[in-house]
This record gives sequence, structure tokens and C-alpha cells, in this order.
Amino acid sequence: MSKPLPWISPSDADDMLYDDPMGSLPDFGYALLRKSAKGKQNRVADLARAKLQPSKPADTDWLADGLWPITCTMHRIVTAPGVAVEPGALETIFQGYDAKTRVHQKLLAVVLTMRFPHSWQPADILSLVGTYTLEKLALQRRLTSMIVVHMPGDELSARRPHAHVVCMARVHRSSGWGEVHPDLVARTAQARFQQEWEGFYDVWLPRFRDG
Repeated sequence: MSKPLPWISPSDADDMLYDDPMGSLPDFGYALLRKSAKGKQNRVADLARAKLQPSKPADTDWLADGLWPITCTMHRIVTAPGVAVEPGALETIFQGYDAKTRVHQKLLAVVLTMRFPHSWQPADILSLVGTYTLEKLALQRRLTSMIVVHMPGDELSARRPHAHVVCMARVHRSSGWGEVHPDLVARTAQARFQQEWEGFYDVWLPRFRDG
């Protein structure tokens, strides 16, 4: 059996990230993963693994081939159009992205966080956030992302259900990774994405609940 990687706790994962000056709002958060921050060197693979493992996996959960155990409630990869990804190849995606990081690249990824009322079911959260991610990030901006759904109540927490969208900062084409998308580094990025999500939520919620 492969040796387990060190578990990254939720608080340690938060320490990797830098919140925009607006801070984390009640229903929406926007955070940056920079290559160097708070005296540490960061990798997207570590952040992705941390979000997939909000609860510490047991050593026996590690498979002989070394695949990451997953303890989040649900997850999904949403790729940019024309990008072929093998099913279940989470390690390949994120480790491959880190391997292509350039010396002058400052921003590695952003994390969008959408919080929901306690009445929401995990599959409904994944469906709505997945639709947003496909339409606004993948199709509109050619960005590849991972969605994870966390249900804190499973761990006896009163915090609300939420989804994190770990969005890699570089445009993703069939030929490979390209430039950092300008929308992610604009000064108004947090406000813009918050407004975009709120508008999307307001339009889709009636259709979503009626369907």
C-alpha cells in the first residue's frame, strides 16, 4: 500500500488562500491561490486534495495505486471545451497543471464558494453550481474547474452546506494551458463574480426548483 500523503486540515487549506479585500460575504466567497503566499510555496494539487478531503481519510482508504481518497460529499470536474480528461484522473489534472507553472506566474487558481440554506440537498447543490461552472467558467472563459460539495452537518457542524469551485487560473485549450485569464486578476474580480453568481442563481432557481 502506498504511503499516505499528509492530511491537510480545512484550517491549513484556508491558510493557503488570500481573500479579496471585500472578505468572505455571507453567501459567496472569492479567494486567490498564489504560488507564494504567507511565507509558503503553494501547489494547486495540495489545495484540490484538501478540498476533496474535508475529513481526514483513514490510512486504509489509500489505494495501492496511490489515488487520493475522497471524503467530501460530492465532486465533479468541469473542463474547458475540447479538453479531453480521463475519468477519475484528478491527480493527473492537478499535478500536471502544477508541473506547467511558469516562474513568472503569480496566480495559480481561484476558489469560488457558494453557500446554501440547510434545506438544500447535495445533488441539487452540485447540479446548480455545476451548471454555473459549465456555462460561465468552462464555455464562456475556457477555464477548467473542480467542484466539491461539503455538508458540514455530517460532522456535527452548524455551518451551512456549500460548494467550492477550484478554478485553475490559466485558460485551458486542447493544445494545453495558456494565459492567466484576465477576469480572475482584475481589481473588481470578487464583485464581478459575486454579481454574476447572484444573477445566475436568481434566474435559474425558479427553473431548477420547478424541474
